[in-house]
Amino acid sequence: MTETALDRVARALDLIPFITAHPGLSVIEIAERFNSTPTQISKDLSLLHMCGLPGYSHLELLDIDYEDPNYVAVTDPQVLDSPRSLTQLEAVTLILGLQSLTELASTEEERSTIAKLQERIMAKYGAAFIKSIQIADAIVDSPNNAMISRAITTESWLDMRYNSVSSDSITHRTAFPLDLEYQSGVGYLYAYEEATESTKTFRIDRILDVRILDAVEAPAGVDVAHLSRTKDRWEDSNVSSVEIETGPEGFFFIERHNEIVISHQKTATGYLISLRVIPGEWLVRTLLSWPGKVAILEPIELANEVDKRLKRNLTNNA
Repeated sequence: MTETALDRVARALDLIPFITAHPGLSVIEIAERFNSTPTQISKDLSLLHMCGLPGYSHLELLDIDYEDPNYVAVTDPQVLDSPRSLTQLEAVTLILGLQSLTELASTEEERSTIAKLQERIMAKYGAAFIKSIQIADAIVDSPNNAMISRAITTESWLDMRYNSVSSDSITHRTAFPLDLEYQSGVGYLYAYEEATESTKTFRIDRILDVRILDAVEAPAGVDVAHLSRTKDRWEDSNVSSVEIETGPEGFFFIERHNEIVISHQKTATGYLISLRVIPGEWLVRTLLSWPGKVAILEPIELANEVDKRLKRNLTNNA
């Protein structure tokens, strides 16, 4: 990727406080820390050596010792002895990233380390700024995250009690966990289900309770090694793209079903929405129950099924 002038300026501003705090490093070591090359770092130091405060005499210029490539130090950093502050966007991104890591942490030690970083940011930017981000509702939490993560790591089977929205029932599922991921703040477990002999996606906030099965309880005759290599949830042949068109209330559809919406476009009359889903009864029921206008553009098979179901319902109510 081509480096821009802004990229070089940002690195240059970071170089001085870094070298001030770590005197004596070589140009090669500094280049490794900044993911750059020794040649580029040498050019940056040469440029910085000619920079300084207004007046621009030798008294106002940055004083950098870099003639020996094996020993670089800053004698007079002027006003650049402290690292740059994060921009508001950088701070928000970092806070939300740490919040997501907290939900994915599998040990108390990991959670404690992340919490300490969050405390340092709060101390730097103030509690008022942190509260304005509204991160409390950003992640749908589940007390089962740690156990699910441990099962993935140890390649163990899970016994789950699951609240299925599509069938309006609570069932027990025996599944081999493959991956745990988050989309729009909602966690999903991608797992192989023994009963159906297929891969399924479970919302972790709908998993009521879960336990790890021991070797005696675990299903036999399943190639666990093969399942463990199946990580890409979109490689499943059951996953399809669905295109729908809604009226102005489509905004609420996007909000309510953000976990399956991959893109949307506002039109003169409403919204064009692209979904990435595993089609089934739940999807037909969702589209039929939506109170506003919904036109299914693709796939045609889904459109025909919804149309047939709608006509049957109208006939029954006639």
